[in-house]
Amino acid sequence: MSKLNIFYLWFKQTWAYKPILILIVLILFTLLMDKLIMPMVVDLGNERELPDVIEMSLDQAKNILEKEDFNVIVKDSLYDANYPLGTVIEQNPYPYATVKEGRRVYLTISIGEKPIIMPKLIGLSPRDATLTIKSYNLKMGSKSYTPSDIYLEGTVIGQSYPQGQQIKPNTRINIKISLGKLKDEKTVPSLIGKSLYEAKENLKINGIKIGEITYEERENILPETVLQQSLESGKKVETGDLIDLVVSKEEIEE
Repeated sequence: MSKLNIFYLWFKQTWAYKPILILIVLILFTLLMDKLIMPMVVDLGNERELPDVIEMSLDQAKNILEKEDFNVIVKDSLYDANYPLGTVIEQNPYPYATVKEGRRVYLTISIGEKPIIMPKLIGLSPRDATLTIKSYNLKMGSKSYTPSDIYLEGTVIGQSYPQGQQIKPNTRINIKISLGKLKDEKTVPSLIGKSLYEAKENLKINGIKIGEITYEERENILPETVLQQSLESGKKVETGDLIDLVVSKEEIEE
């Protein structure tokens, strides 16, 4: 039998089942439209561009996203010195991505700059305390002096923030330094030419109290400069002795 005859017989048999074949094709086409093509068309109509909410506050970001029918979820919170507390620092999917309506948007929120745990300074020398403060990204503040029966002279006995407290970077730390045990006999320092503030601090360090302060008008001398002291520098004095000072003031023109 020739190939032509074989093809003719096959076509004749197949044509007899034409209604069944057409029905099968229609069923397959319907299923294809219903399960694949139509869902794709519908989904394309519901896609939209995701807004950029990075650097916004959480409330502002939620308001914008929820108005666009997105579902907002706070995924994580991280320390970040570059973003204020409560600011969005990351979103997933990324800004301007094309996503389906109602999609979940995951946000990461800043909890601000990571705090520093205040180190222990008590018992250190002022030099070591200064180095410790700098190593913790803090700044040295003021130094004050006071007698102590417990700590040796030149030892830190107080700090403006207690050990273990959380503080911000670059916070100024004030320390208090021991003068050692209070001595009955003290040496009068030289105060002439110093500012009144310096004189007070110097006397405090040496454990000597100020008595009367008298002001005199002087030309070409800065106001609040010590001109005279009632006790000579280098003199030994006892606890309770007072030193009087004469201090300059600005001349008043008549």
